[in-house]
Order: sequence, then C-alpha cells, then structure tokens
Amino acid sequence: DHHHTIKRSNQIVLTNPCVKLLFIDFVWSRLGSLSPFPLQTCFETLFVTMDSQTRPKNPGTTHPKPHGVPASTVRGQKRGSRSYADVDPNNLPVKKPRTMVSPHQTGNKIAEPRTRRLSRQFWKAGDDKEDERPPRNCGNDAAIKVHPQFLHANATSHKWALGAFAELLDNSLDEACNGATYVHVDSTTNQKDGKSSMLIVQDNGGGMDPNRFRECLSLGYSRKRNVANTVGQYGNGFKTSTMRLGADAIVFTRSRGANSGNTTQSVGMLSYTYLYETRKSEAVVPTVDFELVDNNWVALTHGDRDKWFDNLETIVKWSPYVSQQAMFDQFDLLEEQGTQIVIYNLWDDDEGKLELDFDTDGHDIQLRGVNRDEKKIEMAKAYPNSRHFLTYRHSLRSYASILYLRLPPNFRIILRGKEVEHHSLLENMMMTEDITYRPVASPELSSDEDMVAALKIGFVKDAHHHIDIQGFNVYHKNRLIKPFWRVWNAAGSDGRGVIGLLEANFIQPAHNKQGFERTALLARVENRLNKYQKTYWSKRCHEIGYAPRRIQKNHESGVTEAPTSADPAQCRPNRNSQKETTQPSVANRTHEIGLKNRTNGLGVSCKETRLVHQAAEFQKQKAQLEPQVRHPKARVQELEKRQKAQLEEKTRNLKNVKDVESSKLVEELHEHKAKIQDLEESQKVVDELVVELQRDRGLLESQLKVSQAKNQEFEKSQKAVMDVFQEERGRRDVTEDALRKKLRGAYDVMDTLKMKVNALEADQAFCKKVHMHML
Repeated sequence: DHHHTIKRSNQIVLTNPCVKLLFIDFVWSRLGSLSPFPLQTCFETLFVTMDSQTRPKNPGTTHPKPHGVPASTVRGQKRGSRSYADVDPNNLPVKKPRTMVSPHQTGNKIAEPRTRRLSRQFWKAGDDKEDERPPRNCGNDAAIKVHPQFLHANATSHKWALGAFAELLDNSLDEACNGATYVHVDSTTNQKDGKSSMLIVQDNGGGMDPNRFRECLSLGYSRKRNVANTVGQYGNGFKTSTMRLGADAIVFTRSRGANSGNTTQSVGMLSYTYLYETRKSEAVVPTVDFELVDNNWVALTHGDRDKWFDNLETIVKWSPYVSQQAMFDQFDLLEEQGTQIVIYNLWDDDEGKLELDFDTDGHDIQLRGVNRDEKKIEMAKAYPNSRHFLTYRHSLRSYASILYLRLPPNFRIILRGKEVEHHSLLENMMMTEDITYRPVASPELSSDEDMVAALKIGFVKDAHHHIDIQGFNVYHKNRLIKPFWRVWNAAGSDGRGVIGLLEANFIQPAHNKQGFERTALLARVENRLNKYQKTYWSKRCHEIGYAPRRIQKNHESGVTEAPTSADPAQCRPNRNSQKETTQPSVANRTHEIGLKNRTNGLGVSCKETRLVHQAAEFQKQKAQLEPQVRHPKARVQELEKRQKAQLEEKTRNLKNVKDVESSKLVEELHEHKAKIQDLEESQKVVDELVVELQRDRGLLESQLKVSQAKNQEFEKSQKAVMDVFQEERGRRDVTEDALRKKLRGAYDVMDTLKMKVNALEADQAFCKKVHMHML
C-alpha cells in the first residue's frame, strides 16, 4: 500500500504499526525458503528504520569526536591559552543513521568480501592484480574523475627520493615572506603499530586557511606561478613529494585570520592506502576545519555536518594516531601559525628494508641502495673539499646544504635536531675565473627575463689529487636544479677537477625540479659550458700537475732564416771615399781573409764584405787610370803608401773584430756542446724508462689476460648462479601464487561462513521477536 510505505534509497520505511506486522508475516512466508542474505538485508533495514524512530539520537562511537566536546566545538586546543566548553554529549545534533549494506550485490552496489593490501615498495604500489575485480565507477554521473592510482603515477616523476624532500623544503622556504624562520625535518614513531618510522616536516610560516588548504591538496593549482622569488609554480610538488616518500600523509595547519578574521586550523589526509584498500574509484582527500571563536575551537562544517563527521571518522581511522584526541594534540605543537606534514607508511626498497636510513647518522636522513657508494663515502673523509660532490646523492644533510644559492636572513633548516650549515661551492674552488654568459635572443625567452648570467669556473681544491670530480651546479631562482652537471665526457683525464657555478633564470625547470626542459636553449647552454670547460682545462691543467695541452691556433708561426751571403746592396761601400788605386796584394789578401773566414764556417761580417768590394773597385779604377797616372811617379807612390797604410789599419781593426766575434762563437759552441751532452744523458734516462715501461707493460698485459680469463670464468659461474636463482625464484613465485590463491579462497569461505552464521543468528533473533509478537 503506497499510503503506508515510503521507498527511500534502497530502504523501505513503514509508517503504520499494523502494516509492519503484516509485512513481517509476508516476508516470513514468502522469503523464508530463499538465500539468507536478502532476508537478512530486509530485516536489518526494517530494524534500523524502527530503531531510528524509537531510539534517542546519540552518536555513540559511530561519530568520533573529542571527549566531552559538542559537534559545534570540536577540540583542538591551542597550547596554554584556549579551552573548550563542557557540554552534555546527549544533546549533540547528529547525522541520521546509515543503512547496512549486504555483502553481496544489492542494487548497483558491490561490497568486497575482503580488503586488499597495498604493497610497501614504491615502484610496485601502482600495480593492480589482474585476478581482482575492479570497482564499478560508472553511474549516472558522467563527469571524468581523478583515479587514486594517479597519485602514485604522478609521484613517479621523482626518481630520486631526496628530490621529494627538496619540494617540501621549497614550500617552507617560500613561507619566509610570511614570517617563517625555520623548517624542521625529523622522524618519529607511528603510534598505532609502535615500531614503524614517520617523517615530520614542520615550519612556522603563515599556514593555510581552509580555502587555501583545499587548494594545496588539489592537483595542479598554484598561487606561486607568477610570484617573484618563489620556486614553486606548478602546484604539484606537495602531492608528488609526499606520495614519493610514503603512502600516506596527514597535514596540520594553523593560520591567523586575514583582514581581522578569526584564526583557523585544519587537518587533512592524503592517503593512498585508504583509497587503495577501500577500492575508491576517485581520489578523495578528507579534511576538517576549525575556527577560533571566543577562545574555543568551533567546527566549520560548511553547511554539511554529516560529511564533516564522516571526514573526521575517516581521518582518525586511517591516521597513525591511536585516538582522536591524540591526533588533535598535534595542533599543540604549532605556534600562532605554521604547518606540520606527517608522512607515514614509508616505502621499502627491493630488499624489504626501509628506503630511508635513519640509523647510520642520528642527525641525518640517508638513502639505501644504488645512491649509496661506500667508496665515495671513504673518499669524502680524505678529500673534504669534494665532500658534497661525493655525498649529495645519498645524504639529505649534504644535499640540503647546497640546495639554495642564498638563504633568507634568520631562516634555518633543521634536520633531526641539528641545523644544516649553508655551504657555497665557491668555498671549494681555486683559480676561479668570472665569465658573463649572454644567451642568444630566441622566441623561448621573454623580453622581461634576465638575459645575463654570471658564471664562476675553477678547479676544486682537491684537484691536485687527480680525482674524477667535475661538473656545473646550475641554479634557477636560487634553487639547485642540476647538481654537478657533467657537460664534458672525455675519454681520458681531461676535464677533471673543473667545477662551476651558474644561476640561469632564463631556462624553465622540469616539473620535478631535478632537471631542465629539453629545449634548443638548454642545448645551447650545454654546448657553451662545454666550450668554457675545455678552454679553461687546456689553459690551466698544467698548474695542477697534468701534462700541458696544446692550444690550437688559427695561424701558423713563421720562421725567418738569415741569408747565406751578404747582399752588396745592403753592404754598399762608402762612395765618398777617395777614388784611388790600391795594390793588388792588399786587395787579394783581404779577399782571401773573407774567403778563409767563410770556409771556416765563422761567417762574413758586413765590414769584411765592404772591404772586399772596395778592393775590387780599386782594382777596376787602377786598371782604368793606370795609363793616366804614370806621370808623375812620385805622387803616385805617395798615394800608394797612404792607401796602403789605410788598408793595413783597416785590416788590423778587422782582425780585432774577428777575434772578438770568434771568441764569442767559441763560447756559444761550448755551451751548445754542454747542452747536447745533457740532452744525450736525459735521452739515455728516457730510453731506460721506456725499457722499464715496456717491461711493466708486458707484465700488466699478462696480468690483464689472467684477470680477463678469471673474469670470464666468474661471469660464467655468475650466469649459472643467476639461472639457478631465476629458476628458484620462478618456482617460488608459482608456489607463492598458489598459496595466495588458496589463502584467498580460504578467506572467501570464511567470509561466506561468517555471513551464513550472521544470517542464521538474525533469523533466529527474528523468529524469537516474531514469536514474542505472536504471543
């Protein structure tokens, strides 16, 4: 009868008591022979409806709340100053009771017989079992929703776990403009299991009001996109970083009221475990908000009190805290403003150990696995100036010390109770050079961007040890994007020891901020840095103990040779001298002296050449004037004597000059002979060294052959062991799958038996109640 029944969302609500008894008799007679599950559903629906009309409205344990606090004043007491009013819990306004759902399909709903378990290894957490049935998420709502697996897929952009820490540190550093003076990264223990570790990242920044808090937990929204001096811009860092470090995160935040508004505080949970194990078809982030009114924290329900209590119940159930009050006590750790992020259910590595290492160093958080190299750790102790290059891949303290080019005044990074000392790479450099880099204008660069970057390049102070350390630390807006970027991969030792520092604000970083977008601009920057490093290395490598490198030039050096004979035009005799004849004997003697000196290899001076040409000229003049000068003979003889005297004087001067030059040449010759002897001795030493090197080379080649043979044998044995291991692993996987299927079947049987027992107990209770009504 439609006058006495109302159908409400899979519930049948009976309004007339007489109709209730008739309905009971009808159900017992018509449905008693069917499966117990529909019968149980009908009875429970009926009892819930009857009880909701007769019982007093008391949430009991269905709606978790702070002890002794009404729904309108949920407790989250601030330290010391604010209290909560004591109100009778029986007067609480509550939401309507909910209908129990059958374990089997009822209408469009499907209830799983058991709960899935999330893998504790990050790279396997996104895998879904092929034999498990996915939840139905297609209904009347045609909107496309974000699947929970997107949280894990989005977090895989962080291949390196320390890069996720950097995202959280960026968010705290951006709060320096809102008064943040520190960010504290620490670890604690999960309260529920008492043994697993949790991460805590807390700062005293401006916090977040409820609207901004939901924006933070949303995917892809960011207020920092066009804000100067901020690192974040994509609205994705918090989600990817927390999900990369652990499966779940809970956030506590407190914010002073803007524009004279009231102080608010909020708590929200981003839990991949909750979404995965409850088979949610969309990403749900439960949050609850509070507002400080008259020194009491009042619940901000935003018009939906039932949803507020549902969110609170979900957060408490899946949080790492043993009770609701223990969760609210986390607000006491915040000051007037600030944010605390708690990351729990941290990921394991492939060996089943925690990916993060909290035990090696009590004041550091380190990584296990491939990022940790024990040889580099030992080298860092011997070469302190290269410590950051050798340890930043596995040590958060080492990485955080160089993460920022500059830190704001009075801002500190505290890691497990000890402050991280900010370190500048310039302190480890020597022989530095300053280079101004001006990128070529291109469509990728906007007109308002800084087109100039200052590059510092030099040798690391440990470069004289010839260890393989090189690369450029490239920053973007004060944030390290590419640590020790290796742009020159030389085959030998070229480039070792050269490090550089560059802040390139004109290149856009990738979403994970561990690299830059691969663009033509980045390729040009890489090529330019490669040229800078090659030029610096070739020019100064000999200063740290390497052999000098030849610097190629675009021009060839010319070699000028002296002429073998003197040019008469260059050594022309003086035309102003008297044109008088000389004796042939003097001219011949002078010419013989020049020839003798030339044949001895001592060379001919310009004076000797001039004298020779002058004597030849005199001979010509004498032959021409001899007929004319026969008279008078006395004058001719006098002229001959005078000329002879002049020639003898010039000859004596010439001999003196020749003797001086000859002595100098002899001295130079002795010096050259001494140098030649030294070179011969050094050549002998070099030959001996070459012989020794050849002998050592032969020994090393023989040892290398032996080592190669041993290596081949080892590879063969290793391959055999790997084959055996793979076979064993395959057998173990098959056995494990079989056992898992058997266990799953046992769970299903147990669940079926439990449901049958519950059905029988419900039928028995119903029979008793019907029997009592009949009596």
